[in-house]
Amino acid sequence: MAFSKNIFLSFYICVIYSAWLTACLDVEAGYNPFSAAQAMIDKSSHSWEWGTAAEALLELYDNQLSVFGSNPFPGGKIPSADPSSVFALRYAKQFINVNGQVLVSDSAVGDPASLGVSAILIGQSDGSYIDAASRQADYILNQAPKWSNGAISHRPDVAEIWADNMAMSFPFLAYLAVQKGDASLMDTTVTQCGLQRAVLKAGDQNWRHIIGPQSQDTGLWSTGNGWAAYGMVRVLHTLQKWSGSSSMTSQASQLKGWIKEILDGAMSSGLDGGLLRNYLNDNSWFGEISGTAMLSAVAYRMAVNDPGTFGSSYISWADKNRKALGQDQSGGAEGIFSPAVDPYSWLDRNEYTSGSPEGQAFGIYLYTAYRDCVAAGVCSNPGSSATTISKSGIGPHETLTVLHAPVTFTAGSAPTGVPCDPSQSCDTDGCQGSFNGLSKYPVCKAGPRTGCQCKATSTTCGAHQSCDLNGCAGQFNGLFLGSVPYATCTKNFIGCECSATSNTCGPHQSCDLNDCQGKFSGAVAYATCSKNFIGCECTATANTCGNHQSCDLNGCEGKFNGISVFPQCSNNFIGCECTATTNTCGSPQSCCGLNGCGGAFDLSNGLAYCTQNFEGCQCAANPGTCGEPQSCDLNNCKGGFPGNVPSPACTGFFKGCECKATSTTCGPKQSCDLNGCAGGYDSSGVARCQGNFQGCACTATSNTCGQAQSCDLNGCKGTFDSNSNTARCRGNFPNCVCIPTSNTCGAVDSCSANGCNGAFNGGNPICTGNKYGCPCRPDPIWIPPPPITRTSPPTSDPTPTLPPLQNPWYVVGLWDEGECNFNGGCTYSYGAGAMNMNAGTRDQGPLTGIGFSTKQICGQKMFGATVICNGDITADCADYGVALYNSRTCRTYCSSLGDSPFVWKIDGTFPSFLSTVLVCDRALS
Repeated sequence: MAFSKNIFLSFYICVIYSAWLTACLDVEAGYNPFSAAQAMIDKSSHSWEWGTAAEALLELYDNQLSVFGSNPFPGGKIPSADPSSVFALRYAKQFINVNGQVLVSDSAVGDPASLGVSAILIGQSDGSYIDAASRQADYILNQAPKWSNGAISHRPDVAEIWADNMAMSFPFLAYLAVQKGDASLMDTTVTQCGLQRAVLKAGDQNWRHIIGPQSQDTGLWSTGNGWAAYGMVRVLHTLQKWSGSSSMTSQASQLKGWIKEILDGAMSSGLDGGLLRNYLNDNSWFGEISGTAMLSAVAYRMAVNDPGTFGSSYISWADKNRKALGQDQSGGAEGIFSPAVDPYSWLDRNEYTSGSPEGQAFGIYLYTAYRDCVAAGVCSNPGSSATTISKSGIGPHETLTVLHAPVTFTAGSAPTGVPCDPSQSCDTDGCQGSFNGLSKYPVCKAGPRTGCQCKATSTTCGAHQSCDLNGCAGQFNGLFLGSVPYATCTKNFIGCECSATSNTCGPHQSCDLNDCQGKFSGAVAYATCSKNFIGCECTATANTCGNHQSCDLNGCEGKFNGISVFPQCSNNFIGCECTATTNTCGSPQSCCGLNGCGGAFDLSNGLAYCTQNFEGCQCAANPGTCGEPQSCDLNNCKGGFPGNVPSPACTGFFKGCECKATSTTCGPKQSCDLNGCAGGYDSSGVARCQGNFQGCACTATSNTCGQAQSCDLNGCKGTFDSNSNTARCRGNFPNCVCIPTSNTCGAVDSCSANGCNGAFNGGNPICTGNKYGCPCRPDPIWIPPPPITRTSPPTSDPTPTLPPLQNPWYVVGLWDEGECNFNGGCTYSYGAGAMNMNAGTRDQGPLTGIGFSTKQICGQKMFGATVICNGDITADCADYGVALYNSRTCRTYCSSLGDSPFVWKIDGTFPSFLSTVLVCDRALS
């Protein structure tokens, strides 16, 4: 049944589909969505077309199951749906592979995912479809390449971002988040939308089509902007209507803002015949239905979603576009919208009139969005005045009412004579075809087909002419229709090969792709294809460029493109790597370790060069380049100290590298205290600088020697100078003061001979003058110190009324331990101590270099027991019970009871004293 192209159709639709669905709407859309749907199904042949068609059928017939329904997730779950009775699912099911990694074998990452929502709905009754959807999501999220910012690629072999993928992968991932109850996946989906936008957005509003190394298209393709906006509309509605993510208001606001950018950009673009141009803001392109329909559907959807932001101006714009679209749905039962862009060759400047499968689906999107806008009371309802006619096919089975009766016509009689066949060659049957001036097709000039259109041949076309001349509009038949050597004319001289120009070729592609086989024809800027796409400039590869040549030859003018291994030619042979020269490299980098230089030394000249990035360029050595320091005298290093610094560095070969100082490097000995030398002795007893001038021998000073050590240790070989009071090393550590030993002191002499000036130290006579610290023999008048007056309890208890005496018994008091240095006298440490008076053993608590008071004895631990004070232990003769220790009761020091003021033990020649504070000798009562 035919419909006039200029007739608006008004639908009062009462659909009774196989007795399972009833829905009545009164909508005048201006065109027939059911005939459009029939054409969409008939013409769809690729995975993304099947998925797009399934979504359109779901919105058309079972909108309550789509995310645009009033309650698409009852109870926060995916709704149950019978695939045998839901038309969209019955249609989609035939294409879905439940056993593969992806839902449909395809060359794109996102296209199979367009069937993902259908798979999840079917999966409510068949779990194998949920498993298949999960594998598809895993491939997208975890296996597909990603852009540098993390955006998921639409291509499986390289990272390449397409606006198309916004409507394929991300509505599916958002829907899967509901299936899995995974709010994090929903958030990831919104984040991905932002990452895609960051790569594709151009300027303030619209998006570029493709960014990447294979199919880059930086134009503002209207259909691509529609894909992006409608995909985000579906993500937004999924997020808002699922209880698990409805609180993600900031993400919802982001999505609305990104959608508004695209709509505002489209609304400010010019129109051609009431339709958006194939490339927005490019007046050289024709208006077409695909981008117009989808972006207008977005406007209706957002006017319902957020009328405060997307007000009446958006509705008016969409209304105008919808009416223009209705005028472009061709007559006849096909229901074709025209003109469309070629969905397989978006740069084709020929209007696509045979019916774009995706364009047909977008027309249905527009219809359902308008229908829902009217139902919501946001859009006005123009009403209906319809007349019933019968209708079959995928539309309503029972009735379809239209405003006007169908247009009919009577076919004319068939032509007589030899029929013309435009597919026949201009060279056969004596045709002698040629072009009549600037015309599209050649016609036969002779033979039985005279006047008939024929198919151009090389004879017809003659020598190649420029693809830009005489309306030729040359194009290559693109990757979808096969790679070819030559471009052919698409407007005038259709079918004739032409000489490619930059307009024909478009952006440079790799010289290795699609059998281009790019080559340089002499010293020129760019390589050109030599097999397919002949005459097109291409992006040079290693195969194109061959072996590296000097960056200075043949006009190459090599430069480094940021941080890279090799420079590339920038004038002739653009894109080819070249061998760096001093002109290319410039001044040496500050450090061979920066920017991935990976510097290493060339042993032939001792200079460092980059071996990774900036290969061949000289760089300044760093520790990684130099390795472990070697002798400053080897390999022409010529080491020297550049001022008062710790380490010498090479000044010849290996310039800048630290080296090990030698006598040549160090020069004459200097004082160990000068110029930051900070001299000290090495393991061999040689004084060397340890600050600046490390490794150089220096003249020792008292600062160099440090704390005196035994005269017998470490090869010191200490002796006294004649009539000297100081022992000094004569072997290692020469002239350093040392602590004398019996070897140093020799035979014991009189304490009054040779300036010894003997005195008692802890009961031992030692020299305090010459031979300081050496033992001496005291004069006969020497009187030893008094002995300890009591070593055990008396045989009979003098005070039997007290608790009994105990063995062993203890003296607890102040510990005083001497540590003497014969060069500078003695220093003492202090703390609490205890002595077992029967065994003669002692123990002390922690020692300190400062004073220790009597009261601090309380709480100290000796012999594993703690002193517990019950009174004032500083009082003389305080009675038993003033303190407890080691299961004994204690009294304080009392001279009237014969207590010794101190007890001591001799360690070698140095004393340790314990001043009596407590006597602990009775049992606890």
